[in-house]
Amino acid sequence: MNFIVKSIRRFPYLFLTFLFASGIALEYTFHFDLANQIGLGLSFVVAFSTFFIYVKMPTLSRSSKTSFSSIFSILLVFFFLGGIFEHACHPIPSDELQSCGATGMKERVAQIKSVPKLTKGGKISCESEVYLTAESRNGNGKVSVFALLTFDTCSVSFKKGDFVVISSSLKSTESNETIGFNYDTYLCKKGVEATSFVKDYRTLKSSDNLSLETYASDINLFLQNSVRAGNDIDECNARDLVVAITLGDKTDMDDGLKDAYSKAGTSHLLAVSGLHVGIIILIVEALVGFVIHPKRRRYAFAAVLLAIIWGYAFLTGLAASVVRTAFMYTVYRVAMLLFSKPNPINVVSFTAFVMLVYNPFNIFDLGFQLSFAAVCSILLFGQPLVNGFEKWVPEFKLKGRVGMCLSKLRTYVLGSVAISISAQILTTPIILLTFHTLPILSIVSSLFTIPLVTLLIPLTFIYYGFFVLPTLLPVLTSVASGVLYLTLSVARSVNAIVRYTADVSFCTVDRLPFYCYDVAVYVAVFLLVAAYYNYRRILLLWISASISVAYFVAASIDGINIKRCRMLAVYNVNGVTAVNRMTETNTLFGCNDTLKVAKKAGEFWTNRLMPSPSSAEETFFDFDNHRVYILSDKEEIKREPISPLEVDVLILTNNVAVKLSELKNFRFKKLIVDGSNKYYVAKKWSEEREKSGVDCHIVKLDGSWIECSNRK
Repeated sequence: MNFIVKSIRRFPYLFLTFLFASGIALEYTFHFDLANQIGLGLSFVVAFSTFFIYVKMPTLSRSSKTSFSSIFSILLVFFFLGGIFEHACHPIPSDELQSCGATGMKERVAQIKSVPKLTKGGKISCESEVYLTAESRNGNGKVSVFALLTFDTCSVSFKKGDFVVISSSLKSTESNETIGFNYDTYLCKKGVEATSFVKDYRTLKSSDNLSLETYASDINLFLQNSVRAGNDIDECNARDLVVAITLGDKTDMDDGLKDAYSKAGTSHLLAVSGLHVGIIILIVEALVGFVIHPKRRRYAFAAVLLAIIWGYAFLTGLAASVVRTAFMYTVYRVAMLLFSKPNPINVVSFTAFVMLVYNPFNIFDLGFQLSFAAVCSILLFGQPLVNGFEKWVPEFKLKGRVGMCLSKLRTYVLGSVAISISAQILTTPIILLTFHTLPILSIVSSLFTIPLVTLLIPLTFIYYGFFVLPTLLPVLTSVASGVLYLTLSVARSVNAIVRYTADVSFCTVDRLPFYCYDVAVYVAVFLLVAAYYNYRRILLLWISASISVAYFVAASIDGINIKRCRMLAVYNVNGVTAVNRMTETNTLFGCNDTLKVAKKAGEFWTNRLMPSPSSAEETFFDFDNHRVYILSDKEEIKREPISPLEVDVLILTNNVAVKLSELKNFRFKKLIVDGSNKYYVAKKWSEEREKSGVDCHIVKLDGSWIECSNRK
């Protein structure tokens, strides 16, 4: 118990942030609401009581139990606070959105909250605050809805802060879909309450003030255009890579090249993140250190560094990942000025806590998760790995400059390998949980690509500088062209290394089943190992080994149970019908686009330990003594059979708009209206279900339908 108390006192912000984030995640999943308020009150009472005991009864306060209970109650306060913060920001449910009248077609005023961006489909997308009329507000006094608007155009006449009038209905992002990736759920986890496709709009009021984000976006676009121009494919790919690495825009990058980066485990290079900002910080610290002494003029040194880092964030259009890293570095620099030796883990944790307070839905952002996981992983495991490699790899015993160069090369290689491995220790479970893919050669490719990227970033910014200066000194135009040529040569080398790595047959392992509890066990085991390295208590290793053994036993049993479980699922992928039977084999019935379904449901099949599906054209099949019939042709209803067809499950697909009274040719126990049916068909069947009481499942309204049975 003393060990736990000491750990919490050493890393207080780490534990507070972890409990706060856990409260956010649990409230989002289970909607505790009142339980959070009660728990907060009780925890606060316990914390106050233990503090009173600590002050008034010093002899009793020395007890480790009192100390532990006081700290634990404070942690619980932040846990329940996380739930309360999430509940206050949680998107409005679909039934409340409908009660507001927001689902109908009418004119509404919306204020643009983000810089309009061009999507790949040639549309304009932006976040906005859509205001509800007085008569359409719900009982909770909801006056506006945070929505993602997609405009049916490739150019708009408004900017961030403007007010526009739209004539379109709002669609809730609340979804009951349980299979595969769901875009509505993704938006809901970002705090977006609704979406709307806007065909007609007019600007109501234009904001006179140019927002900082708009100005940054304009400069970012100006610099992009200075790079994007080329003739052959390789040159275009190199230019797109330069823009992606330095300015954070990869929308024009070739999909095949993106896939190569993903297979090689280097996709993090394409998104401006902590790695890029870290490289810039190292370069800037070295350059500024020649002019301003870091120790004698600490405040001036820190001010110049922060100005340059935030200037880079501004050039990227204030990209969220760059702002996140810049803010983290700002907190670290301020802590260095206030304290002699600030704990880096506490600095990172405090930064994460502030960002979660500002927006609780950051916890669901993949970039947020990977950024903080990578930094914490390097801080926890980087130095132990470096120390281990220093012991295992012998030093060069040569003297003179050759020996010194070899020694520096050894230190660089060992440090790069240690940082690459340590960064992936805590990011690997997140990648496995999200993509179910493990890039095996990512460490090897990073050894070659990261040094080149370290060279590419400063070269690009030198080019940006020379590109702007020729307006004053035209002589520098040729210099800018030369720097750009060298920059593109480095970019081509990076692309070549990535493509070569991606062509290796074993570069990645796909379709690895991984669940949330796998992440919890994985992280717990490695954190216990890190704690052992710091505290040298053998009990920590025993606990780690026990958890590992118990996990493997439970995973084996769970795998056996999953393989025994047989399943029939009916779901929809962008209008494509998916009637999916998973028994000894995986089969899709009546599916006209297996690839589209596989792209969405691949994660589901992976977690069910099922292979890729085969396609079958049958409309009638069995599932564990249940007769299933797929009705996709309205002409079948008009036929006059000798007797009605008796089935257990009848599935309506292909937008068969029929009434219950027209299904005289069928006798069924369960009716499934597939998601490919249009919304008005789903609404009519919802009315039929209420009137007749028939056992009917409407996929568009109720989400996927899943029937399970266990093999005997």
